[in-house]
Amino acid sequence: MSFILFLLVHNWEKKNQRTEFKSWAKAYTNAVESTLNDYKGALLFLGDFFNNSTLVTRKEFTSFVANILPRYPGIQAFGWNPLVKDTNRALYESAARKEGFADFEFTERAQTNAMVRAERREEYVIVYYLHPLAGNTAAFGFDIASDKTRLTAINKGSHTGKTTATARLKLVQETGNQFGTLLLLPIYHLDRPLNTPEERRKNLKGFVVEVLRIGTAIETSLKDFSDEGLCLTIYDMSADKGNQFLYQRPSRILKSRDHPISAGKIQTGLFWNKTFDFAERRWKMVIHPLDGYYHSRKMWQAWIVSLGLVLLTSLLAFYLLKKILYTAEIERRVKTQAQTNQQLETEIKDRTAAEAERDLTILNLQHALNEVKTLRGILPICSFCKKIRDDKGYWEQVDVYIHKHSQADISHGICPDCIKQHYPKEHKTLYPDKDKDD
Repeated sequence: MSFILFLLVHNWEKKNQRTEFKSWAKAYTNAVESTLNDYKGALLFLGDFFNNSTLVTRKEFTSFVANILPRYPGIQAFGWNPLVKDTNRALYESAARKEGFADFEFTERAQTNAMVRAERREEYVIVYYLHPLAGNTAAFGFDIASDKTRLTAINKGSHTGKTTATARLKLVQETGNQFGTLLLLPIYHLDRPLNTPEERRKNLKGFVVEVLRIGTAIETSLKDFSDEGLCLTIYDMSADKGNQFLYQRPSRILKSRDHPISAGKIQTGLFWNKTFDFAERRWKMVIHPLDGYYHSRKMWQAWIVSLGLVLLTSLLAFYLLKKILYTAEIERRVKTQAQTNQQLETEIKDRTAAEAERDLTILNLQHALNEVKTLRGILPICSFCKKIRDDKGYWEQVDVYIHKHSQADISHGICPDCIKQHYPKEHKTLYPDKDKDD
């Protein structure tokens, strides 16, 4: 019963732990997803500004996005990236230099990772407007179409007409270790047909771009959450297997990690994941507890119940042991008493038999005494007539006295001497040989 109750309480605690973890995980994922949608909405807002304007100057662009950026800490920069034909390259470079950017030119990243002047190609997608420029100058003039990852998003966005995110990027202007992504919203020439992918590609004007630092955006979304010892990891399921990891937010209780925790370890024990669409890509959020989560939620109740039940069981066992020992002692005493009683019964039987034998002997002796009377003491007898004097002083014949004082009956006869003295003739007849001897 103690073991069953322990399991019931332990399972109840685990169920509560799972319920609490699920609640926190849902709150985390909802907050992150909501924040990312807000960041996407900021780009759509900028796109509406371009779609409703015939021409947006650099000053108008800067003024507009300057009001948006403070609300979105995860946005590294906003940009306007026009689609530039090679025939117009010099025109764009010259116009930018006239606006005060003397060293402006179309650039690309060399194999050595250095920024160099872009090679000539049929068309470019140039970072032409950029705000804030401070901290992002390395990206100013960069041809995002020169990068394969960015080019994939450009082609997808121009064909679908929707906001498209790139796979994870090491941003040109990034000085830290986190990954970023570019959100690209295609802008088309006004009053042009956009019904087919070909029409959209033909009438593409450029892209408004949001440079999103993924880690900062995630941290912003969870800034109001207390540290519960949970780790959140984000993957881009649309990317190649080796490039799916985007960001990991471990518990602040632990030291920050620059590498993802293995999926096998993540899916051990409590585990929560949610896949959602973000700018034409499939992102997946995975949440699992770290040691700090378990330490702050140790399941003591089951062990306390178990300890109490063990104590109760011990007391019950001690009580039962005492009862068993007491019962055994009573049984031993009863058995001893029974043996004693049996011995007493045997002794009583033996004594009863002895007493019966004694009574029989006494009875026999009494019977013998009743049959025999013994004459004791000195009998006063007459020297001549042989009469005996009794206690009252009367003289009685010997035969009468013996008859009165014993159980003997007297029969009268004549001895040979008396026969001879009193009846000589009969004597001779009875004892002829006796007379010859005389």
